[in-house]
Amino acid sequence: MPNRIPLDPKLPKAFNATPNDARSKAQLDQWWDRPYGLTLSDGRIEVRCLNGGAWDRSTHLGVAENYDVACALAESKQAEWLKFRERPCVVLDDDQVLVVRQAQRPDEEPQQLAAFPTAAAATAFLDTHYPTP
Repeated sequence: MPNRIPLDPKLPKAFNATPNDARSKAQLDQWWDRPYGLTLSDGRIEVRCLNGGAWDRSTHLGVAENYDVACALAESKQAEWLKFRERPCVVLDDDQVLVVRQAQRPDEEPQQLAAFPTAAAATAFLDTHYPTP
């Protein structure tokens, strides 16, 4: 059974009109990567999550016909997003190519995993250590 998500929670003022990097640590701690549902006028449930998919609002994960489906949708879509967000990427930096994992929250820094003289070497590192499924 999927994790249960909050339904129609009381969100902070201007929650969906605030840049993620302007949010307080307390707000990030409470809402970051925690999907929730909003009941629509027709009874369906819109699933959203503050997860970095948008820079200034929560991310729309989808719409479900009922609460159980909303919980399953939240779990699967958030898992897909985390897998994507956690995957290292290549960044060009002056005379080297860096492999970094992007910051996982607005109040964190990217993590440098390795540095290489060429893009080909960085790509080989990614292929070896982080193969695409």
